[in-house]
Amino acid sequence: MTTQPALDIPDSSIHIGTLQFDRPFFLTPEQTQQINTATTGTETALAQSLEAAGLDHAHATGVAKAVLGDAAIGASIGSVLASPIAWTGALVGVVSGAIAGLPFAPIGLVIVPVVGAAIGYAMVAAPFIALGAGVGAAVGVADGLLNPAPTTQPGPADATQPS
Repeated sequence: MTTQPALDIPDSSIHIGTLQFDRPFFLTPEQTQQINTATTGTETALAQSLEAAGLDHAHATGVAKAVLGDAAIGASIGSVLASPIAWTGALVGVVSGAIAGLPFAPIGLVIVPVVGAAIGYAMVAAPFIALGAGVGAAVGVADGLLNPAPTTQPGPADATQPS
């Protein structure tokens, strides 16, 4: 069983479950293809597990896409909600990094505080991101199980134009 092969996804867009967006300027086409390959592999594995649990192919694929897309949205929301609090972790990391970098001055006072800030921010933000992804995945499961998967996804050519 396969979903959409990652090789069929153009290098100009990123697909994560039900989400599709243009490739950011800072990603190369190769990096975009790696992201698409990873998400497609995850989607395929989840769909295969759902098929083994008794769902038909189309429904399992729809649930897998909904779970991945909604988990990505939830993780993004968790990250945004964590940012007002996570700066305190970054501040603690900068101070700790400055103290730890003193013996390696002058370069230690540049690199170690930056690393400390990143670690401090991540330590505070990671639980929010994980919680958001978990809630998003749960919403994706409910959405995928309650709403049947469309047979085709409308594209720009399929959209109706207002008259």
